[in-house]
Amino acid sequence: MLESVRIRQGAGDLVATTAGVGVLGPVELWPSGGRPYAWRPIAGARPRVLLALLAASIGKVVPVERILAEVWPTGVPATRGKAVAQVVLRLRRLLGDDAGGIVVTRPGGYELAEQRVELDAHVAAGRVESGCAALAAGDPATAAELLGDALGRWRGEPYAGVDPADPAGPVACHRGALLRLRVSAQEARIDANLALGRHRQVVDELAGLVARDPLYEPWWPRLMVALYRSGRRADALQAYRSLRGVLVDRLGVEPGPDARRLQQLILAGDIVTPPCGCGASASPPVGPRT
Repeated sequence: MLESVRIRQGAGDLVATTAGVGVLGPVELWPSGGRPYAWRPIAGARPRVLLALLAASIGKVVPVERILAEVWPTGVPATRGKAVAQVVLRLRRLLGDDAGGIVVTRPGGYELAEQRVELDAHVAAGRVESGCAALAAGDPATAAELLGDALGRWRGEPYAGVDPADPAGPVACHRGALLRLRVSAQEARIDANLALGRHRQVVDELAGLVARDPLYEPWWPRLMVALYRSGRRADALQAYRSLRGVLVDRLGVEPGPDARRLQQLILAGDIVTPPCGCGASASPPVGPRT
């Protein structure tokens, strides 16, 4: 668990001021001075949407017009500025932000101060980055630990409970990036576990992944490797046939070169390493950073 960020206030002493915002699941928070990761639900749709919008743009000013469009998608109130200010006040109270140092008033809008907030998505992204670096450096044990920590921070679907009014807006874009990040972290953790010889451990996980998303081809070579290394050569070859059947039936295409080459290696009894690398090496950004 990370320590609270310590901020210097004026010429005074350093003080702990971090609040937490969670978007890797329902949009929740823990207030300044509260227990870290003791997530609290947000009563009221409007402060929840506002927090989601600010979190998706953390460290950047969100214009009042954007807030109005997202928080009041069916009709902007007549008292525009006052209505926004009231929702901001409610959110500040939930965050324990009496001084307005977390949700900061800026010319033309509001900003969630990155140096005052621990955003779970940024913590998870840091773990994924470090885990991939460890895997690339030949340390799969450290990689598996870091990537497992990252994946353990997901509490559900990103931004659950928030329906963005703008499908191309900050919340929708950040949600998509976080979904891709989770897949990348899963791929990399599986690669680390395969490198550690945990073949049987990952078979069930991969079987569940291909069942949920059979058209995502990168799961299949990993499943073939895990099955083969678990002494299940026939099942590994059947996995290739299943992949080919899905792709041909639904998309009219053959499996890619990785899966085809792996099938030939399994047939020859010559497989050593899977044809896959660190899935998160090109992870998408997960939010603005200052």
